Amino acid sequence: MTAEYVPSARALAAVRPLLRTLASARQVYALYPAGHPNRDTTIREVFEGIRRLIDAQDAVPVIFAARSSFYLGTSLLAKESLSLFKLIETFEHAGIEALEVLPETSEEDVNTLILALHGEHPVTERLGGFVINRVKPTLSGHEERQHRLAELRKAYSSGLDVLRDSAVRVAAGEPVDLDEATSVVESIADKVISDPSHALLLTTVKSYDEYTFYHMVNVCMLSVALAHAIGLHRDQIVTLGIGALLHDVGKVHMPEDVLFHVGKLSEEQWRIVQKHPVDGAGLIFSTREGLYHPAASVVLEHHSGFELGGYPSLHHRHNPSVPARLVSVADCFDAVTSKRSYRAPAERREALHILDAGSGKGFDPRFVRIFVRLLGLFPVGSLVELDNGEVGLVVDNAEGELARPTVMMVMDADGNPVSDGEERDLSARGGDGEHLWGVRRSIDPADFGVDVMQLLTTGDLDEAREVVQEEPTGLVHEPSHGEDLPDDYVDTHAHGHSHDHIDGEVDPDVAPPFAGE
Repeated sequence: MTAEYVPSARALAAVRPLLRTLASARQVYALYPAGHPNRDTTIREVFEGIRRLIDAQDAVPVIFAARSSFYLGTSLLAKESLSLFKLIETFEHAGIEALEVLPETSEEDVNTLILALHGEHPVTERLGGFVINRVKPTLSGHEERQHRLAELRKAYSSGLDVLRDSAVRVAAGEPVDLDEATSVVESIADKVISDPSHALLLTTVKSYDEYTFYHMVNVCMLSVALAHAIGLHRDQIVTLGIGALLHDVGKVHMPEDVLFHVGKLSEEQWRIVQKHPVDGAGLIFSTREGLYHPAASVVLEHHSGFELGGYPSLHHRHNPSVPARLVSVADCFDAVTSKRSYRAPAERREALHILDAGSGKGFDPRFVRIFVRLLGLFPVGSLVELDNGEVGLVVDNAEGELARPTVMMVMDADGNPVSDGEERDLSARGGDGEHLWGVRRSIDPADFGVDVMQLLTTGDLDEAREVVQEEPTGLVHEPSHGEDLPDDYVDTHAHGHSHDHIDGEVDPDVAPPFAGE
């Protein structure tokens, strides 16, 4: 038997919070013994999620854990596969590939399932209202792409877990675990170096309930890809990547009413925002490596600006460190392509124009040039309309012809979705020597109502449009060099946010040498 049903939009909307609740349940059962009221609360929350899922789907819903990803029926749950990778591993470790949810499922059945996932109950074919592995998935193609993205998702998800753990540790007054961060960045670096194009595609993912964490991982992956393109050695890339992963770690101290503020910020609120590099560097300094960890300069200096017009003020320096200058380029690109409290997200091509406008002032012009070449004139992850009316998703760029990327076709000239995963190299020429296709214009995925992450992993335009979109209010993030300042912006960093506020001075000589330093 196979599960070939296509879930409804209501079912997809119901399964996403259910999986997140199930992930929390796994943690609760690890922390609290049987009979503890926290377990009872978790059981009720999972059960309520299951009832919503059953009510939303006419057919018996089946959740698959396959190909290192979650599916509901035939639909890939792309973001949940990214953010809940530990839950996927729990399913795989328990041997649960398919979970049928029957209408008679009870709260006691939920308890049994969680115990089975936690290793406290044997996994059998029937766990009350749950049927295990009776059906097999019938999944779509794109095998090679999905395999490569699954490996990258695992590294990405590990980065999220490190940052979540770091936030918990900081809240408890404990130091950030730099060894754990190093291990994760080594994995990210290896994956990105071996497959830069798919890594750049993965950085299109945004999450506004954990914006800071996703932003930090995106900046890490973009920075690693840029460092590789520049020609840095692997050990230098890893060192830089640690700073990139932790560049906004100071924001864990930021009050939520500032980070999620809607409307005009006060001068004091902007002062809190602009203090996060100093706070973050302090967290790095408090580790056993102290001032000698090279990630500290990235955390401290990523907003200082190429010509030192940013914050904090750097004394006796002509420029920030090379790693900080590189990370600031990646930081700007991901920030301006995200929704902020004062501005809609920029389309990816527009973001490159913002970087170019800030080149030589806020950003090192050499790194901006290489970053633009890396992403292409039509950046990886962009939607483009071809001159024949077809629409494709940019998945790769050729070094020699930046205006002619490789695209995955998603719509034909008549507006019909294309789901066979065809990739087309726009630099290809016909027998007469002329190019076969060209790009007419770039399309903002938001205007198209498309979830890029879902599109690139499934190749199905209809499915990417049916993904329930978050309604973010936007996050507070400092405007970037090259952007027009928002009306409510208050420049507070000119009033002494300097290294003088930190116990110690970052010595640029303690870091390993970087090209151009």
